[in-house]
Amino acid sequence: MAEDTTLFRFHWPDGVTAEGRGLDVADALEKLGFGAEAAKTLVYYEVLQETPEDQARNEMIKDAYR
Repeated sequence: MAEDTTLFRFHWPDGVTAEGRGLDVADALEKLGFGAEAAKTLVYYEVLQETPEDQARNEMIKDAYR
């Protein structure tokens, strides 16, 4: 899959999980056929694989707090 998207795992209230890729949560949900508003009904979501740019940014933020 394209490296310019992030892989998310979505956890729904009924116990069902789904995985999808997108630029952000709303984009990934829309690619799975849900509206962006569906994010409000999630129990939670996980980031399974970040884009290289996101990973570098997050490492810089962590380093700033060390």
